[in-house]
Order: sequence, then C-alpha cells, then structure tokens
Amino acid sequence: MSYSFPNRIFMPNLNINRGIAYGGGGGAAAPPPPVQTVTAAETGVPTWARPYVEDSLGSAVDLYKSGAMSHVQGFNPEQVAAMERKKQLGGSGGVYDQIALDSYQGTQAYRDAAGGTGMFGANALGEQAEAMKGSIGNAVTDVLGQQRGGYSRSGNLGGARAQASQDQSAMKIGGEMAAAELNNRRQAAMSGAGGVLNAGRGLQNQFGAGASMVGDVGSSIQQQNQNEGDAAYQGIQRMFGLYGSPAIGSVSNQTSTQSGGQQSGGK
Repeated sequence: MSYSFPNRIFMPNLNINRGIAYGGGGGAAAPPPPVQTVTAAETGVPTWARPYVEDSLGSAVDLYKSGAMSHVQGFNPEQVAAMERKKQLGGSGGVYDQIALDSYQGTQAYRDAAGGTGMFGANALGEQAEAMKGSIGNAVTDVLGQQRGGYSRSGNLGGARAQASQDQSAMKIGGEMAAAELNNRRQAAMSGAGGVLNAGRGLQNQFGAGASMVGDVGSSIQQQNQNEGDAAYQGIQRMFGLYGSPAIGSVSNQTSTQSGGQQSGGK
C-alpha cells in the first residue's frame, strides 16, 4: 500500500530575513502583552488661582525679555564727578603727590635715625659742642672761677692736681651741655617728623573729603535707581512666594492609563 502526503508538509518555507521554517498545522497564538497600569500624579495651585499664576508668569517672561531681570544701574553724574576729582588728586603730580613729597622731606629725622647720619651720626656730638663753644666757654669760666676760689683758700691754686681737676671739669661741662642739647634736638626732630606725617594725612583727607562726599551721594542715588529698576522683578518674586503659601493651598490630580490586553489561546 502506498501513501501520499501533501507537499506543503515537507516543503521548506524560504524567507531570507527569517531563515528556513517548515509549514505545518495550526498551533497556539502568541500571548498578548500583560495589562500595564501607569499612574501619574499632578500637584499644583487650585483651579481658581491658575489665571493669576499664568498672568504673573507672563509678566515675568516679559521682564526677562526686556532685560529687566539682569539690569545693572550705571554710574550717575555725581559718581563720575567724584571719580574724576579723586583721579586729579591722586594722579601723578597732583595734590596728594605734593603732600607726600612735603611729608617725605619733613621726615628726614627718621631716615637719619635709621641710618646713623645727620644729628644721629658719629660726629654729631662734636659738631654740637663746636656749635655751642661760646655757651660752653661761659659755663666753664663760671665753674672754674668757683673752683679757683676754693683752691686759693686751700693753698692749692696753681698745683698740678688743681689744674688737672679744672681741665676735667671743663671737659665734663662741655660734654654734658653738648649731649643734652643734641638730645633735645633729636627729640624735637623726631616729634616734628611725626607731626609732619600726621599733618600730611590730615591734608589729604581734607582735600579728598569733598570728592568722597559727592561719591557717597552718587552711590546712594545709584542704589535707589537700582532698587527702582528691580522693583517689578522683586514684586513678581513676592507674588510667586504667595502662590506657594498655605493660604493658597494646593490640589493633587491623579490619572491612570492602561495598555496591553488579556491572554488568549489559539486553535
């Protein structure tokens, strides 16, 4: 006995993209995807407040486009005038330079003290004694006269000891007088140098006071103009702050969507 079968059972189904498959009888269909549920929650201001929020947002966008949110107030005439005045005072050869030069020249005592020169030098005492030789001579004459009287009464006038004592007294008197005067001059010079420096600072402050006052006025004007320029933006910021306050409240909306289907069999 012979059997014949339909050719389609054993004939290959050629598909370039899918490979080789063999046809056959019907089977179960692929299951549909499972049901998926997506839930979205949205929280915002109440419905009655939305028009106000949208209006404020529109105003904010307008301010941003106009550049108001990045506005920086420029210098005003008062500030420019103050800066020009300070530039003149502090520029090369200006009043401040002249005051500084005068102060420097008046403080030579500081440099002499630091460098051991001038009245603080090694020869200062001798120069001082030379300058005072008239005064020193008069003082020595008075003292030696008193000493001679004493020696005369004791019978030692003209002796070697008496002469040596008189010479020593003369040198001591001269040295002490010169040293005392030099010390006074040094103290006066240092005090005067400090006074010159203080006076220089005072003069600079006085010359710059007018410019500083004008500059302060200009800064106040600039700040006020900046505040006025920022007022609209700050107002919108405050408004949005109110929208988030508990007094306004908030609402929450929740929505769900489904996709996919039930699994089904095939024959």
